[in-house]
Order: sequence, then structure tokens, then C-alpha cells
Amino acid sequence: MNRKLRILCLHGLAQNATVFKKKTTSIHKKLNKVADVVFVTGPHLSVHPDHTSEALREVAVDPTAPEEAKPFGWWIYTDDQPPDDDRLIGFEESINSVKDVLLKQGPFDGVFGFSQGASFASMLTAMMENRSLRPDLISSDFAHPPFRFMMVAASFIPPQPSATKLFALKIKTPSLHMIGERDVLVTPDEMEALAAGFENPHFVRHPQGHVVPSNAASRNEIVAFVSKFCFDACSSPGGE
Repeated sequence: MNRKLRILCLHGLAQNATVFKKKTTSIHKKLNKVADVVFVTGPHLSVHPDHTSEALREVAVDPTAPEEAKPFGWWIYTDDQPPDDDRLIGFEESINSVKDVLLKQGPFDGVFGFSQGASFASMLTAMMENRSLRPDLISSDFAHPPFRFMMVAASFIPPQPSATKLFALKIKTPSLHMIGERDVLVTPDEMEALAAGFENPHFVRHPQGHVVPSNAASRNEIVAFVSKFCFDACSSPGGE
């Protein structure tokens, strides 16, 4: 039986699935004819003062606050990590959390991430493609195929060696990289450096900052990229 594409969506640092879904409404509405999108929340509360406001930190520790109001992330930033510790703290827990989603809500054709979620999506894509990178996390017998494509906005390679080694070999999974010319949090150079880790990366360059682009031209480019992987049953998304 034919079906639409299925895309796993990973939010940025100090966001959650609900926030990311709202921020990308114009894109997933545009993709609706060709793909179903599934938004998931990272397992770690984000409370580092460099990345969250005092108000968000208060919400994070408030047991009465709803989950959709709390800030989450895919790994943890801390000031007391020893300099010789090359880990992304909490990365393994996040991979296991996403693996559970892949098995229970998949199969997924692609993955889409923003900022920290984009970096996480890039590393996940690498490990799904090459099961020898971290066989302790994603082994050859993990019952979900590699992604057919990946899309990222404001992505970067974390400096920790445990992360950089995942990009030592070119990643063959088709990729789309959204680069904001005015992004000062993740610079275009950082995004380009990550894109260089992929074979034949595709680009959407937009005049905005640290956001998923919302202008019509970018949306049309995103839909055109996704549509290349569409099954026969997908309807034509049309242009704007």
C-alpha cells in the first residue's frame, strides 16, 4: 500500500515538540500533501543560564507546569564537565529515546532538525547510515533503515571529539541545509562546515537569522527537495 513520506522533527535547544511545531507551521502545512511530520521532545531539561531565561528555568523546575511549556534539549550543557571529558552529556539517552520513537512510530523516511536538534539529526543520520560508528548505540541489527534524506537549519558540528569523529567519513544520505545569512548564534561558516561532511549537500540560503526560514521561496525549495523522495501516492504540492 502506498503512503505519504514520514518525517521525524527535532526541536532546537530550550524548545520542545509543541514549540517547534508552532514555529514551523508554514512549512509543515506546505508539506502536508507529500509528508506526515512527527514532532518529538528531547529528554533533557535545558536549564543552563547561557541558553535559557530565568523565567524558563523557573518553569523547568515547576512540577505543576505543563511539559509543552518547558525547555528541553538533546544533550546537556554544564560548567563542571572536566576538560578531558569529550562526551556530549546525555547524548546516549537521547539516541535511545529517539530509537524508541523510530520503532514505535516509524518507519521514517527523513529527519528534520533545528539548531541543537539539527546537529543531533546530523549525527543520528550518520550513525543510521554507518552502523560501525557507534555500534553500542545503533547496531547493524537495529530494526529501522537509514534515513532516505535529512533536512537541517542552523546546524553545527559540536567541538567534542566524540561528535567530530562521526563526520570523519562523508555522509551519503541526501541532505538539505538551510543557512541564515544573519544568524549570529550559529554562523553560516559553522553551517557550511557541517554541510561539508555530506556528499552533494543541497542548500537553501535565506536572509533571516537563527530560524527555520518562513519565506515563500525557501518553503518551495524545501517542498521540492522532499518531493524527490515521494512515493507514487503523493499528491503534487504545487508552487506559490
